[in-house]
Amino acid sequence: MLFTDEVRWTAADFSAAAAIFAVVGFAIELIVRVVDQSVLRMSLVCGVILAALAIWADGAVGIL
Repeated sequence: MLFTDEVRWTAADFSAAAAIFAVVGFAIELIVRVVDQSVLRMSLVCGVILAALAIWADGAVGIL
């Protein structure tokens, strides 16, 4: 908003980003603590990150 008026960030946008980061962080922490097999642990962590990126990209273009 500093350089252009085309984007209007609101508190809801920052709250949504914080919620996504919190859920991803909690999920990764839970996976690391519970899953013992390293290959499964890494696969689940990658899945969580990919899901978060998909949600972030979907929200970025305004489809939701």
